[in-house]
Amino acid sequence: MNPVVIYSTKGGNTKKVALEIVKELNCKVIKISGDLDFSTISLKDFDFVFIGTWVRGGEPSPDMLRFLKQLNLEDNDRQFALFMTWAGGGISDILTFNRVKQILEAKNQRLFEDCFKCFGKTFGLVRRGHPDAQDLANARKWARNVR
Repeated sequence: MNPVVIYSTKGGNTKKVALEIVKELNCKVIKISGDLDFSTISLKDFDFVFIGTWVRGGEPSPDMLRFLKQLNLEDNDRQFALFMTWAGGGISDILTFNRVKQILEAKNQRLFEDCFKCFGKTFGLVRRGHPDAQDLANARKWARNVR
């Protein structure tokens, strides 16, 4: 199995989780940002894709949303798993999962139902210290077992 971690980050929370998964699986990592030319990213060499995003209003980050919509998949021989950091508001995690799933299914791809989520440090004192050591340990365990 040849996995890759693709993530977007705003405050560094999702990056922390992404890098823990990369260390656990010893795999390649790609950071998605607005200045990246998405057409240069090919997934043909990877059969398992971990997608990491922060959540904004029940949606993946704007950069990740753009990336997923523009993603050109050469074949159907890969699987996707989602991890996210969020502030814990309402059902924004469920809405984000469903949005990613909808985009991937429209491209004939499969998203694992088992996603990983943890709180991220947000405004001021809210969720201070997250993702913490336990969150990161849980991310590593999830990455090992989701495949």
